[in-house]
Amino acid sequence: MKKMRILDLCGALACSLITAALAQTPPPASSMPDDSGAQLDCPSAMQQAELALERGQQVAAAKRWKDALPLLSEASGAFLSIAANCPAVAAQANKQGDKATALLRQAEAASSHQTECLPRLDKALDLEVKVAAARGEKGDPAQIERLLAEAENVWREAADLCHPPHKEKAEKSLAATVRARAANAELLSSGPACDAAWKSATSLGDYARVAWKEKRWDDAASLYSKAVLAWEGAADKCAGSRQTQALRKVEQTQIDAHNAEHCGPLWDTATDQTQQLRTTGQAVSATEKDVLSVKAEVAWRDAVIQCRGNPQSLARTNADAISRERGTPLPQNAMALYGSRKAPPPAIVTNQPVVAPVVASVQPAASAVAKLPAAAAVAPTVTAAAPKPAPAPVVTPATAPAAATVAENKPAATPAAPPGEVVLVAGDTTYRGAFALDRASGAVTGNGTVEWTNGERYVGTLVNGRKHGKGRFEWVGGQWYEGDWVDDQAIGYGVIRFAGGNRYEGAVKDGEPNGRGTQVFPSGDRYTGDFVRGVFHGQGTYAWKNGNRYEGTWNMGRKHGQGRLTWASGEGWEGEFQNDQQTDKGKNLTASVK
Repeated sequence: MKKMRILDLCGALACSLITAALAQTPPPASSMPDDSGAQLDCPSAMQQAELALERGQQVAAAKRWKDALPLLSEASGAFLSIAANCPAVAAQANKQGDKATALLRQAEAASSHQTECLPRLDKALDLEVKVAAARGEKGDPAQIERLLAEAENVWREAADLCHPPHKEKAEKSLAATVRARAANAELLSSGPACDAAWKSATSLGDYARVAWKEKRWDDAASLYSKAVLAWEGAADKCAGSRQTQALRKVEQTQIDAHNAEHCGPLWDTATDQTQQLRTTGQAVSATEKDVLSVKAEVAWRDAVIQCRGNPQSLARTNADAISRERGTPLPQNAMALYGSRKAPPPAIVTNQPVVAPVVASVQPAASAVAKLPAAAAVAPTVTAAAPKPAPAPVVTPATAPAAATVAENKPAATPAAPPGEVVLVAGDTTYRGAFALDRASGAVTGNGTVEWTNGERYVGTLVNGRKHGKGRFEWVGGQWYEGDWVDDQAIGYGVIRFAGGNRYEGAVKDGEPNGRGTQVFPSGDRYTGDFVRGVFHGQGTYAWKNGNRYEGTWNMGRKHGQGRLTWASGEGWEGEFQNDQQTDKGKNLTASVK
């Protein structure tokens, strides 16, 4: 019995000794450090943490972001523990820990981009391709609406989940899709009658452009004339911005129809004459070359008389270039000898004595003759651009003997001008009023009316052949500008009435609204504020006819920045706008808030 007790006591003592020994044994060198406060094998722990960081870097370099996350997370935690428990290597551990943490954040962002952002970007772009294809095929607006709605939702998800710079790109695409959806909503609300008329007018215009490119002028003129009727029908059947667009199409298509009938054939003739001058002019005598040059210039002057819009300006430029190259003025009977005789120059009478033809000072000759643009490119611009100065005038007398001289090839002489008023002529330009001609330079100075055979008209002051002071210029399409002119440029303060019906009054630069002013639209809407090159930009207020109103900052025609949008009911929203859209930085306004 005593022997068994002694053995039990010895066994208990051995167990105590073994337990105490185990408690003092350090952990294996292969285990990672922890935050329990136990003493670490700092060199070994540092080595293993750096090994984990290196493995994480290698996996991240292979763009296996999902696999890199646990390795980098382990390394970051290990360096943190080492810095807390190993003072000797704390600085190095902190430095490596910062590196591991930065790589971990990068891997998290890249992993999110791969798994969350990229799939949504791909899906949204696929939907946009389908929208573009549906529009190109003039698809059903309802189908386009479904595609746009889905694309908008996907873009919103991408904007929330993506990181810069993809986040900003997704937000920009989202704003564009929202605008496209709003425009498509108007198509949905316009009704089938508007849609059918719009498609018919568009198709006729497409066929006319094909005929134009093939120089089938009679077919093009006929198709454009029918397209005018179709666009007028669309304007009657549509409403809102579609009606405004249809009215603009009417104006443009009328110009296209006119140019196809009257301008195109003359342009072909002028081009042929110019080509003949260029190819054979070097192989003939100087006299024969001058005849070719005169014929080419006359052909372009014919085109100036008959063309409208941009082709007219190009034809005038081509004619002036040939005149400068020749170095002598166009003979007085050249139009009668070589012209189309569709619009012969009128007999001109003045109260001045007879003088020799005068040529205005000109710029260096152009190196090439401009080509006739496609029909779609000849629309008059919607901003008031100052026209090019006319060539120098030829002066003829208004007395009876001189009138007889001028009217040798005319059936009847024009009645004499009133006393004190002179009438000067320069090609397709006529000056009537208190004008004086500088015989040395050929420039006209004075006050009165300047008329072009294409129907354009200027009433005001000229200084050395340029509009300077106060004046009003009227374009054929119905657009006009009245106000200040400086050196042939509309600049200062004035009123612009656009062909589409918009009316602007305020600061003007280069013929465009620029500065502070007010623009009133045919719909009854009104904008008062800052403009830059014809676009709302700066601080301004837009008031809709229905009573809605926006006051705030604009950026290139869109609400952008701080602003307040109120509805006719008195309710509204105030805060930050981006690209015409409300952001989450704002608040709703009740009807009682002023």
